[in-house]
Amino acid sequence: MKGLLTFLTLQSLTTAYVNFEDWLPPTTDDLRSPCPALNALANHGLLPRDGRMLTVPLLVETLGVALNFSAETATVRALDGIKTTSDPASGAFTLGDLNKHGIIEHDGSLSRKDNYLAGEAQVFCPSIFAETLSFFKGATNVGFEEIAAARWGRIQASKAANPQFAYNTTAQRSSYSESAAYFQVLKDPSTNKASVEWIKIFFSEERLPYKEGWRPTNPIDGKSFLTDVLQIAMHTPERAPGVSNATSWASHSDV
Repeated sequence: MKGLLTFLTLQSLTTAYVNFEDWLPPTTDDLRSPCPALNALANHGLLPRDGRMLTVPLLVETLGVALNFSAETATVRALDGIKTTSDPASGAFTLGDLNKHGIIEHDGSLSRKDNYLAGEAQVFCPSIFAETLSFFKGATNVGFEEIAAARWGRIQASKAANPQFAYNTTAQRSSYSESAAYFQVLKDPSTNKASVEWIKIFFSEERLPYKEGWRPTNPIDGKSFLTDVLQIAMHTPERAPGVSNATSWASHSDV
């Protein structure tokens, strides 16, 4: 117990010294990905601003300190990122590597055009994101019902527009995980709802809404992640995805 308390105290102190107000948009030479969360961490300088040389230890530390990910969940996510690397010998990957289609990036994104339609997964698409927001029906705070409706709505819209639309098991997991991840990062634990204003900032600016009151208060681990995936699935009119391995879900998110 003493060791746990010491760890939590150190984690709290470390988080307190993270300067979330230090934010800069990327330059033309900086690499970015289909993942708003990782892009935001780079924009805040918590990951390399140029989006290069991302290692497993760096990801584990940053996701833990900045977003309250457990070491296990952060490690799984980082290892999935390594799978996309263009330079395996380096032991690192770049944010640009994550744009490869069908690994983490997937069709039916909440904020990007499909690979077949655009081929630029790193580029935020205002019209796609506006469609996502339309499923919130003007709410200022959203819960599982709205999060699920937006996810499923984008899947259906992508399926209708993209003749090469892919929704296999990997893509399905990525889709559910994407929604569960941003909801876990942004939701208020007292209400289990997320501010739509914060969601807009997170996706469109790729910035953590610290100035607006957000704090990394939600512990994100395999159990909590799986719980939210299941809640989203329960509000979705399709067969629930296989969820036997909770931790592995965290590696299929492009958020």
